[in-house]
Amino acid sequence: MTEPGVGPNAPGNMRTLVLSNDLDETREIISTAYSPYELSVLGDPKDFSAWYAEGSFPGVTVSGLQYGAETLVAPQPLDSYLLVCQLVRGRVKVLSPGREERVVGPGETYVLDPYRRFKVHWAPGARMTTVRLTRETIEQAAADALGVEGPLRARFSLAGALSPGAARSWAGISAAVHREILGEGIARTSPLVASQLTQTTAAMLMETHQLITDGVDAQRPGVVAHPAVRRAMALAEEKADQPLTLADLATAGRVSARALQEAFRRHLGTTPLGYLREVRLGRAHQELLTSRGRPDATVAQIAYRWGFGNLGRFAAEYRRAHGHAPSRTLRG
Repeated sequence: MTEPGVGPNAPGNMRTLVLSNDLDETREIISTAYSPYELSVLGDPKDFSAWYAEGSFPGVTVSGLQYGAETLVAPQPLDSYLLVCQLVRGRVKVLSPGREERVVGPGETYVLDPYRRFKVHWAPGARMTTVRLTRETIEQAAADALGVEGPLRARFSLAGALSPGAARSWAGISAAVHREILGEGIARTSPLVASQLTQTTAAMLMETHQLITDGVDAQRPGVVAHPAVRRAMALAEEKADQPLTLADLATAGRVSARALQEAFRRHLGTTPLGYLREVRLGRAHQELLTSRGRPDATVAQIAYRWGFGNLGRFAAEYRRAHGHAPSRTLRG
């Protein structure tokens, strides 16, 4: 699958850095763009050509790369970033010494994490796009996905997407990132949008490709553990008097709304909004107690202040929690 507009004449904000038949020039420029980069031509050197272009918004860089001859590349470990590579046309063979090797065809992806050594054998004319994320972003996303305190060293299998559905999901977020860059989207000028899209891209990678960690067991897909729950709980307790939504709590937890609901069910036996109601009910109870003796205080005012628009429902929930009506608490 080709990303929109990615090619030797890519429009928008993809900047061409290499368009050359010179092996040494190509090696030098791409070594600067990536990491120190061994580059060898396996076929006729006269057939060698290279094209490389890239563009970015804060947090994500996308690039396009093509070699016109049979070529072998052997970079040093990437160290400070991760690459998700997708073949647009042709084939490459990816080898990680002592670990894995895989032949990758058009539309397929593979992940190069910051820690591995690898070689890539390019067939003539093969072309790929890459999405680059920083090591810090990936290690925090891995910790969030596995429900542990981060950051967490995150390695990936060379295998592609976990399923056809996962491949479609990754293709969707990858296309969104490319549109923001090629189409001069607002992520280029809005730090908030760039940050959110970067985090979403990293989180999608965790769900769609095989994450390998040392000494940490992954939760089953879609389930998060305590850190996300604690973050959502903290927001509920800090801003219980504000009109929070499930989406607000999920954003605080850095997970999807569905995953947060499942996590609350597993760890607390309630829902995120159920927990928020419990917090608000407790705050209302405390205010009823401290308002005793004040002639201007009413149950209705206190209930409304803590987000209970239905007084009958508030009274019923209060009675279940405390065994008597809220008016009795207020009167003393």
